[in-house]
Amino acid sequence: MPNLNVEPGGKIMLPDELRQRYGFREQTSIRVVETRNGVLLIPLTDAPMSPELAREAEEWQSLAASSWEMFEDKPGI
Repeated sequence: MPNLNVEPGGKIMLPDELRQRYGFREQTSIRVVETRNGVLLIPLTDAPMSPELAREAEEWQSLAASSWEMFEDKPGI
């Protein structure tokens, strides 16, 4: 993955491969989610999620759920 630069006005040019994989088209609305280590860009489209991306999202959700379970039984956390 190449490094990207923030252009004047805050614009970031995503490589074609990423735009195609995640469904970023011109004028696509995007949700920005702040994480502890950076930001996550989520395209808000009506297009169905690709099977590959659905598996990846399921893995992330599973990790989040298992991480939460570590704290459920800890009083005061």
